[in-house]
Amino acid sequence: MKLSVWFTLPLVMLLGLGTARAGLCDVPFMHDGGQVQLSGSGFLALGADLAFSDVRKSGGDQCSARVRGRASVALAGLPAGKPDIDYIMTVRDGRASFQRDDGQGGLEPVKGSFDLRLVGLFSYDRNALREGQTFPRQDFQIQLDKRAQADPLRIRTGAKTVGPVQTIETSLGRHECWPIRYQRDIEPTQASFSGISLPIPGINSQVTDWYCPDVQMVMKQESVQNGVASLVDVTHMK
Repeated sequence: MKLSVWFTLPLVMLLGLGTARAGLCDVPFMHDGGQVQLSGSGFLALGADLAFSDVRKSGGDQCSARVRGRASVALAGLPAGKPDIDYIMTVRDGRASFQRDDGQGGLEPVKGSFDLRLVGLFSYDRNALREGQTFPRQDFQIQLDKRAQADPLRIRTGAKTVGPVQTIETSLGRHECWPIRYQRDIEPTQASFSGISLPIPGINSQVTDWYCPDVQMVMKQESVQNGVASLVDVTHMK
C-alpha cells in the first residue's frame, strides 16, 4: 500500500520539467504511434513504458495526446509499484493536465496539477543554453491522486547551473549534452488509504539533467538521494 502512494510522482517526473519553449509537444515521440521507454535504478528507481496516440498539435507548446502504458517506482529497494496508465493529456502554455475514463463512458479529471516545470525530462531550450547559465529556484505543489486522501507533495528545486557540454553515451548513441545541476527537495507528507494513515518520507537529492539538444530532451537524469545514487535513463523511443 505504501508504494502505491508514489504512482503519481513518477508520471510527473517522467512527463515534465521545463517552461513552454522546446517542450513536450516537440519531443520526437509526440506523434501517433510514438513510444518512449525509461528505466531507473538506485534509491528512487523510476521507469515507464508509454505509448502515444490521438496526438493533436495546435502550435507552440499546445498539444494533446492519449498516453497509455505502465509506470514503475521502487523506493529504497522495496518491490516496485507498477500502475497502469491510460490518460488523456493536454498541454497548454507549459502546463499539462490529465483526464481518464470515469467508468461510465465519460472522462474525469485526475486530481491535482502536473506542472511541466517540475523535475522531469523535457525542459530546456536547445537554442539558448550556455555554460555557466543559471535558472532560478522553484517551488511546486502536487496533489496526489484522488484515490488517496493526502496532503500535497511539496517540491523545491535549488538554482540550476549549466556545466560545460560533454559527449556522453545514450541509448541513441553518443551525443553532446549539457549537464544541468541542482538540488531537489521533496518534503515529507502523509496519505490515507481506507482509513490507514501512512507516512511519505522526505527525499533530498542532488540532480544532474543531461540535456541533449539533438533530441530536444534530457536523455539521462542522475541523482543522489540520502547518499544513494539513482538514474533515470531513456532506453528507447520512436
